[in-house]
Amino acid sequence: MTKYKVNVRYIFEGTYTVAAENREEAKTLVTEDCGLVLGGNIHTTLDDDDVDWNFGCHPDLQVLSIRQRGGKSPKLVFSDRIEELRKDIIDAIRQLLHDHAMNAIRFPEEDYDPVWVIWFNKNGDPYECKVTGLRVTDSSLTVLAEERESGDEVKCYSPFELGASNIDWLNGMYEAVWRQLEETSKVEP
Repeated sequence: MTKYKVNVRYIFEGTYTVAAENREEAKTLVTEDCGLVLGGNIHTTLDDDDVDWNFGCHPDLQVLSIRQRGGKSPKLVFSDRIEELRKDIIDAIRQLLHDHAMNAIRFPEEDYDPVWVIWFNKNGDPYECKVTGLRVTDSSLTVLAEERESGDEVKCYSPFELGASNIDWLNGMYEAVWRQLEETSKVEP
């Protein structure tokens, strides 16, 4: 029987609630004064009145690489991690919309930093499109976009089409939703 070295990552995900003047201070407080030690508990140097936390006691497991003992290079495992990241970004978009009692959003036409995606027609021809809005359900994300040349509205459906599955573009969409809902008062349901 062959031995394999399997590199893994355990992920404990949860929430710290801290008393702070702004986002940066909250981030600094958590980064510098809160932690977790394997075999121990969550700990903090902050006063009990200034912090509370909510973490599960069982971590998620990610396999990072598999290497045959004595083998020359590891077999890196990215596909599961990419799919998990894609799901996390879509869930974050869904949560932002849900927090504002919305299941769809349109971006303002005067947006000077739009998200661009590639949409493919039925013949497989690629078109550059500006994202104009998003629609979410419990199980999907639909990207509404305007084709650059014709101005026609197109739709990209997750997880099957590139325009709704590329993680860089999804991150740009998340940031656009966050900017519109959290930084401005221009919300178009």
